[in-house]
Amino acid sequence: MARQPNTIVVLHPVNSDIVTLDICLQLDDFLGSIWRKNMARSEDEAAVTAIERLQILLVQQKGEKKGQRVTRDELLKEAPSIKVFGLEGDEEEVEGQATAATSIALKPLDTFVPNSVFWKRAKQMLIGLTTVKVKYNVPTITSIVPPSALYVGVPAVCSGVTTLFAPEIDIRYEWCLRTTDASEHATVRVISTDAVFTPLEEHVEKSLLLRVSPEGDSGLWTQVELPLVRAALPPVDRWKHTIQPTEAPVFRVVTYNILHDEFCSTDTAKRRIYPFATDDILSLEYRQARIVQELLAYKADVICLQECGKKVYQQFFERVLRHSGYDGRYTNKSGGVKEGCACFWRRTRFCMDEALDFPLNWLTLQEDHPDLAARVSLYPEFREALEHVTSIGALVLLKDLHTQEELLVGNTHLFYHANACHIRLLQAYMLLQKLNNFAASRPCVLLCGDFNFTHTTGGYRLLTSGQAEAEHHSWKKGELFYWGCDRMLNVGTEETEVGEKVASSAAPATEQVKHQTPLEAFRETLKAPLQLKDAYSETGEKMTWSNYTMTFREVIDYIFFAPTRLSVLRTVPIPPESELSENVALPNKRYPSDHLALIADLVYTSHPSPSQSSSSPLS
Repeated sequence: MARQPNTIVVLHPVNSDIVTLDICLQLDDFLGSIWRKNMARSEDEAAVTAIERLQILLVQQKGEKKGQRVTRDELLKEAPSIKVFGLEGDEEEVEGQATAATSIALKPLDTFVPNSVFWKRAKQMLIGLTTVKVKYNVPTITSIVPPSALYVGVPAVCSGVTTLFAPEIDIRYEWCLRTTDASEHATVRVISTDAVFTPLEEHVEKSLLLRVSPEGDSGLWTQVELPLVRAALPPVDRWKHTIQPTEAPVFRVVTYNILHDEFCSTDTAKRRIYPFATDDILSLEYRQARIVQELLAYKADVICLQECGKKVYQQFFERVLRHSGYDGRYTNKSGGVKEGCACFWRRTRFCMDEALDFPLNWLTLQEDHPDLAARVSLYPEFREALEHVTSIGALVLLKDLHTQEELLVGNTHLFYHANACHIRLLQAYMLLQKLNNFAASRPCVLLCGDFNFTHTTGGYRLLTSGQAEAEHHSWKKGELFYWGCDRMLNVGTEETEVGEKVASSAAPATEQVKHQTPLEAFRETLKAPLQLKDAYSETGEKMTWSNYTMTFREVIDYIFFAPTRLSVLRTVPIPPESELSENVALPNKRYPSDHLALIADLVYTSHPSPSQSSSSPLS
């Protein structure tokens, strides 16, 4: 770990009973080359024991006694002498003296005190005639997770950086190119100091290193070798539609369910849902590289993601997209699975004024619509399901820095189950009511997401026509669905964890439930306060599916907008089926999710009257 030879870094974190010595020595009179060693010692052990252990290790490293039976005392006689100098006094006094301490002020330390006290005071060690610096609890990198794959043109980050005595924001990065000449002499050259590194064509098949160190003068760094840079991932034809970015008042929107890693990496998921996909295609490293390459190719101004893992958001997407000019916000679902919705906006175009997250479950229904909740509560199975669903709505109010318009962006992922159309219908109603809370200020309304409903369902009808009748067939699903009904299908615990994919990819609802007595279904005409337009339907773009799996191929992802203030100029076509089915279904090498990204260019239209321009907070 130590950057300079002849340095010992001592780490003793709070609440730890272990004192760690990270040693880097170059003793010309004893060792022929740089020697590194890590020692972990009990905090209660006398320091003399740790020092004697270091002496024995040095003798063993020298190698003169190899193959011989030698006692501990004989090894210590052969070892170089070690003396340690430092400051005396308690912790506060040591800190006060350390700023002005010089080698003259240092005193030999009592080695019979515990490690916890001794190394806190140590400043210098004399091994034979060589002076070694001792550094205590300096900012330190304890572990890193370097990128496991590098592709030309695709941003890469070092994730999982853990530190002691330093925040992660105070980290320095050095991406280095290592070359070797004819005489085998290696040269290391720093080619980037950004936290995010994008390999170039000239780096293909070259040897790269990553050095990570805390800010300041600790002189410590961690170095890892990186995998060889691979050639650029091939583009797909639909990217040709977004070569040019938009200009105000036009803005580009992307919505994309990116497939949560936990939903495709388990044995059950690989066996039941993605048996056609190789581990390489399903690997998070490949898919996240492909996803970010795709997102950047669209040159979007607003990006809405669903099934975005919390960890991959924090360690990859947020960092890469921030480096690429976006700010973002993540909202986790209300359940135990660490995935949710993420929204990004180009910071040169938009800034966020407000944000609101809310569950689309019984709690919100009861708080916002108590009369409706009272009627629903008469149907115990319906209420129980609403109490358990984990879907959320995420709103961000953006201000357009070019036009001064307000843009209210909604992002959601509605409940998945094939027999839960009635639940999604009620979730859509709650979502529209939340969006309508901004009606007084008349912001431009945009709603994106994976809605898990098709064009014929009550949820779609409510959003696009403003009403879903009590007679609509979506309510009839309430006769089939109750919480835990998947147990009748012999769905086990592991399947339940990836139930979103198992249930939504299953056979038609009428074939799923066996020998079940129909439940009494809740039915009521719902009227929406907002009537939205479907961007792809408005442009006449033929869209047969947005979700393409082995057993389910339908449109369930949408970009909706309020036509009072926005209109759609164009949408990017869906790829031909030949690209989607080349390996049976999605994901494949071209498309990293089982959903397709939807892309639309929208433009502001009319302006609100002065009486409509008063602000209304998110609530």
